[in-house]
Amino acid sequence: MATIKKKDTFELYDNVRVMGMDYSEGHLGDDDFSLIISKILHPKERLPYTYSLFRSTLFTIGIVIDSYGSMKYEDITVEIKPNMLFMNKPGDLQELHWEEVTETYGLLFSEDFILKYAGISIYEMFPFLLFERHLPLHTSSEFQQELRAIIQLIHQELKKDSPLKKKLCANLLTRILLKIKQEFWVGYSVHNAQSRNPDILNDFTQNLEYHYDQLLKGKVKQVLHIKDYAEMQQLHENYLSTILKEKTGKTAGQLIAEKTIATAKILIQDSQYTMKEIAFMLGFSYTSYFSIFFKKHTGMTPLDYRKQSLLD
Repeated sequence: MATIKKKDTFELYDNVRVMGMDYSEGHLGDDDFSLIISKILHPKERLPYTYSLFRSTLFTIGIVIDSYGSMKYEDITVEIKPNMLFMNKPGDLQELHWEEVTETYGLLFSEDFILKYAGISIYEMFPFLLFERHLPLHTSSEFQQELRAIIQLIHQELKKDSPLKKKLCANLLTRILLKIKQEFWVGYSVHNAQSRNPDILNDFTQNLEYHYDQLLKGKVKQVLHIKDYAEMQQLHENYLSTILKEKTGKTAGQLIAEKTIATAKILIQDSQYTMKEIAFMLGFSYTSYFSIFFKKHTGMTPLDYRKQSLLD
């Protein structure tokens, strides 16, 4: 696989955002959760259109009611046709091309969004989002219309100025994910080795997700480092780091830090824990070190984040 230079890749959110304010109605929401209405972003006079090569930091669900184009994954290109569903996880490298757009919707969301506002753990409820490589799925028109009805409700909520908007959208998103799970992934288990591709990135992701899940449940007391994850996969840590960088565009340290921040946010929102206890749980010797780390990655101190979460 060819090495992709960082300067050649962008996030899908940034691709959409640079289109201009004239198309703002086609992209509603924020960088935690948003809805793309492709017909508005891609009127006939702007087609064909190709998004710059990107690695999104968000999960993406594309619901193609009636449109044509193609999607290039790292090593293959697939056609996009009516009655298709495609899903991507953070880090997936892809290029999206539209030839004709009549009706297609995209949902972009973070793991933190669905956990914070719907109380849903992707690892526990929708693990297929994390561990599978998703090629476009063919669906029935009836199934698409069920999803379309929920999309319309999300659209209505995003246009409102309501303090409950994010919670309502998170629950509507959960309804969509449950329908997808029921349709395509019934019985899926991350512990069934045959249900996953034998992929170094997937194995690392599973180990990472499982460890932090156990940490939240109080079953483990220490954080792990890249050396520990490499030993689990019987790989040299430099080799694992190289593979992760190639496949995600991020270093192992960045991936672990992102998961640490996501876990910290969950713990901070639980008022039973003091900041000192949270810092210790996440492997920081001093609360001040944890505070510096958290602010570096979020722009807020842990205490400020707790105050804000109480207002949401």
